[in-house]
Amino acid sequence: MIRVFRRPCLLAWFGLLAFFGARAAGPIVTDDATHSIANARDARYCEIIPVVRDGFRLIATVYNTLGLNDCPAEIWNAITEADMRRHFGAVTVLLNGPRHFLMDTISGDGATAAGKTIEAGGLAMAERASLDLGIFDLPRTAYRERKVDRETRYLFKAGGPVFALDAPDGSRYVMQAYAQIVDKELTYAALPTLGARLKLPSGWHYSMLMISEDLILGSRGQATIVQDELQNTYQKVD
Repeated sequence: MIRVFRRPCLLAWFGLLAFFGARAAGPIVTDDATHSIANARDARYCEIIPVVRDGFRLIATVYNTLGLNDCPAEIWNAITEADMRRHFGAVTVLLNGPRHFLMDTISGDGATAAGKTIEAGGLAMAERASLDLGIFDLPRTAYRERKVDRETRYLFKAGGPVFALDAPDGSRYVMQAYAQIVDKELTYAALPTLGARLKLPSGWHYSMLMISEDLILGSRGQATIVQDELQNTYQKVD
């Protein structure tokens, strides 16, 4: 049972203003020995996700720029789905970005840590995850659970905010990344009040929560995620 969440009181907002202003503690720090990336909070990245047919299955492979580059806009904006379909020999390709991570440190293990590095559209990217899709899974559906095959450990440090969705069945999902795809002007500073913009299903709630202890979101081979209608991504808390 999770007991680390507490809602911010009125006085805490002054500290939060300072936190949001100072969120970028420095450039990300990659440690190859531990397969970890620190200072990831609000780090910009992009993903290219080719979907290929394997018999009667569709396999989506997630390639990510984090730790290799910050997905420069002039390169990303020149990449097209058609070019990437040809590059990967794919049925379709999802151009997933720009995005910004919200955890403080990311650690990988297994296939996630050992994923190969490729070049696509002028960007260096690393293979980080895969999804086994059905035909009807291709359209993005907000607030619907999906399974992602990856081995990751997300650390959210004590004293900082997390942004959460709570479902009527008691499930909680913590935002792992916000997207500048639907809303290209969305920023980290706008996340505390994002709930007022979301068209949440009946019984769902969005909130910003302070954590008094470190929060670790792990995935031992598979993570459960949902997205909202702005394509912000949340991982289920087990």
